Amino acid sequence: MANYAYALILIGVVNVFFGIYAWGSVKESQSVRLFAYSVLAVGMWGIGLAGFLYTREPSLALFWAKFHYVASIYIAYFVLLFILSISWNKKVSFVQGFLLHLPILLISLVTVFSNELLIRGVSIEASGNTAILYRPGHIIYGSIFVIYFLTALIVNLVFIFKSRGIEKKQLTLIFAGLLLAGILGGVFNLLLPLLGNYKLIWVGPQFTIIFLGVTFIGILRYQLFNMRLLAGKVINVLGSSLFFYFAFVLFLRIHEIFFDSVFSTQAMVFGFFSAVLIVLLYQKYEYLLQKNISSRIVNLGFEASKYIERFNSNLGNMVTEEEILKEVSDIIFETINPLYFSVMLDRGDSIINKQYKGNKVFDLDIVWESVTKAPFKKETNLALGSLVGSFKVATDSYDKKTLDFIHTLEKNDLYLLIPIYYTNQVLGIFVLGKRDLSSTMYIHDEISFLESLSSITGASLARATLYEQVDNLNRNLQKEVDEQTKELQQKVLELEEARRKERDMIDIMGHELRTPITIAKLNIDLMKKYIETNPKEYKKYLDRVKNSIENEIRLINALLTSAKLEGEKVELHRERISLKEIIENVVHTYAYEAENKKLKVMQDIDEDMPDIFADKVRVTEIMDNLLNNAIKYTEEGSVIIQTSHTPDHVQVNVIDSGMGIPDEEIPKLGTKFHRVGNYIKGKDKFDIVRPGGTGLGLYVVFALVEQMGGKIWVKSDLGKGTTFSFTLPVYTNQTEDIVDTKTNDMYKKFGLKKS
Repeated sequence: MANYAYALILIGVVNVFFGIYAWGSVKESQSVRLFAYSVLAVGMWGIGLAGFLYTREPSLALFWAKFHYVASIYIAYFVLLFILSISWNKKVSFVQGFLLHLPILLISLVTVFSNELLIRGVSIEASGNTAILYRPGHIIYGSIFVIYFLTALIVNLVFIFKSRGIEKKQLTLIFAGLLLAGILGGVFNLLLPLLGNYKLIWVGPQFTIIFLGVTFIGILRYQLFNMRLLAGKVINVLGSSLFFYFAFVLFLRIHEIFFDSVFSTQAMVFGFFSAVLIVLLYQKYEYLLQKNISSRIVNLGFEASKYIERFNSNLGNMVTEEEILKEVSDIIFETINPLYFSVMLDRGDSIINKQYKGNKVFDLDIVWESVTKAPFKKETNLALGSLVGSFKVATDSYDKKTLDFIHTLEKNDLYLLIPIYYTNQVLGIFVLGKRDLSSTMYIHDEISFLESLSSITGASLARATLYEQVDNLNRNLQKEVDEQTKELQQKVLELEEARRKERDMIDIMGHELRTPITIAKLNIDLMKKYIETNPKEYKKYLDRVKNSIENEIRLINALLTSAKLEGEKVELHRERISLKEIIENVVHTYAYEAENKKLKVMQDIDEDMPDIFADKVRVTEIMDNLLNNAIKYTEEGSVIIQTSHTPDHVQVNVIDSGMGIPDEEIPKLGTKFHRVGNYIKGKDKFDIVRPGGTGLGLYVVFALVEQMGGKIWVKSDLGKGTTFSFTLPVYTNQTEDIVDTKTNDMYKKFGLKKS
C-alpha cells in the first residue's frame, strides 16, 4: 500500500499547489476563491487518505481517517458554493454561506470529537488499513455529501441551458469534470466503504485529476477565471522539472554502470562536463518551451514597459492620426498579435472602422453605442468573456440592445474591446478578435497593457485632432489671404488702368477746356473788327462766344460733380420742384443748337405730372447732360422728351433718332471716363484716345439719379436711336433735407468684399 500512499500524496500536493496558486492569482473574484478552496479541500483529502493508508500507528491512523473525512465533506460544501457563485453571477452572501455551512460544520464536529457516531476506530492490517464505521452515521454523512454535490450538479446543469456562448462552454466543462470526478469518487469512497469494501478507497482521489484536467482545458481554451497566465507558468514549471528529472535519472544510471564511486576522479570529471552539457541543453530546451507556451498558451516573452516606453518615445515624431494608429497596430502585432485588430473612430456624423488585420463587417453603431452608454459606460475594457462568461452580471438582466450587442460580438468573433478615452470622452475603440487559433481570451496582463496603450493613444489622438484643426485653420487663413491678395492685385490693376484712362482723359479735358476759351478769344478779336462795319457778323461771333462759355461751364460743372461723386462729398438739397419747368428751361437752352442741326426737340409732358422730391440743381444737370448727348449724337430726325408717372415715381424718357449704341457697350455706360468707341486705331495701328467728349457726363447722370433715390436704364437700337430713361421720387409732403453722401467705409470705397 505504500505505493498507493505515494500516489495519493503526489495528487494531494498537486491539488494544494494548484489551489494556492489559483487563490493568489485572482483573489478579488469570489468564484475563483471558492474554486481554489474546493481544490485545496481535494488536496487535503488526498493527503489525509495517504496518511491513513501509510500510518502503522493506530492513533495516528485514526487522526488521518477523521482528517480525510472532514476534508471530503468540505469538498461538497465548497463545490456547491462555487457552482452557486458562477451560476447566479453574483456573490454568495455571508448568510447563505453560513446556513449552508451549518450541516457541514455539525458533521465535521461529530467526525472529529465523537468515536461512536461515524468513525469508531481503525484496523491496522498488513493488506491495508481500514476504518471501523458506524453505518447509520456513515449513511447520514454520505447523504449530506450527495445532497450538496447533486445540488451543485443540478444548478450547474440548469444554468448551462440558460447560458450562451463562452459561458455555456465554461459551465459545460465544469459540469463534465464534476460529474466524472464526483460519480467515480463517490463510488469508491462512499458506496463501497458502506458495503464493507475499504480496500479501494485510494482510487477515488485519482479521479480528481479528471476535474483538474477539464478545468485546465477551460483555462486554456475559454479563459476560465482569467488564469491562462497561471496555466502557462504551471506548464513552464512542470516542463522544466521533467527535463531535470530525466537528466538526473540518466546521469544516475550512467554513473551506476561506469563508475564505482561518486568521488572518483573519473566520476567528478564526467559529472562536471555532464553538468555543463545539461545547462547548455536546458537553455535551448527552455527557449523552445517558452516559445511554445508563448505562442500556444500565453505570451510570456514581451516586456510591456519596453513597448510603452517605445510608444511614448516615438510619439514626438507623430502628428497625424494615421501615424499614431499605425504605431499602435505595429506594437500590438509584435506583442499580442491577435487574429483580428481594428480601431473604431468617431467622425461626428458617423462611426468608421479602420481595420489593420483581418476583415470583418459588423454593426458599428451597436458596438459604439453599447460601449459609450450604460450599462458599460466608463468601463476600461469589455471582454466577451466578462459579458457572458466571467460571472459578473446575469444575462437575464440585460436589455434587448445589450443582448444584440453581445450577439454581434459572438457572431463576429470579437473578444475584446478597449475604449480610447480622453477627458472622459470616448474617441475610439480598440477591437480585437481571437488571440490565436487555440484560444479566444486575453489574460489580465495583456488587457492592462492594452489599456495603457489606449490611454496614451487617447491623449495622442486629441493632440493630432488639435494639430489637424490648427493646420486646417492655417490653410483656410492662407486661402483667404491668397483670395484677398488676388482681389487686391485685381483692384491694383483696375486702379492702374483707371489712372491710365484718367491721364488720357486729362489730356482730352485739357483740349476740351482750351477749345471753348480759344474760340471765345478768336471770336472776340473778330468782333472788334466787325463791331462797326458789319453788325450781322458781330451777332454771329457773339453767339459763338456765348456757346463756348456755356460749354466751358458745362465741362467744369461735370468735372467738379464727378470729383465730388468719386470722393462721396456731394450734398443734395432735396426739395419740392417742378420737373416740367426744368425740362422747358433745358429745352430752351438747346433750341439754338437743335435748330442749327435741323433737329426737332419735342416734349410729351403729362399735364397732371406731379412735382418731384429732388435737388433742383442736380436734376437740371441730369437733363442738361442727357439732352446735350441726344442732340450731339443725332444727325437728323428728332429728340423727344417724354414723361409718365406712378403714385411713387415720375419717369423721364429722352428719346433720340441717332446712331444708337452697341449692345456690348450699354452695361459700361455710367462708368467714369467711359465713352462709346473710346479708342480708335492710329496710323501705326496703336490704340489712341478718340477726341471729343470726356466720358464724365453719363457718369454724373447715373450717380446723381441713384443718389436721389431713382433708377436709370438705357435701351438702344443700333442705327435707329437710343432711349435714356430715369425715375425720381414723387413729392409727398416730405421735409426738405440735405443729404451728405460722404462715407468712411474703406471696403465700400475700394470695392472690396467683407469676409
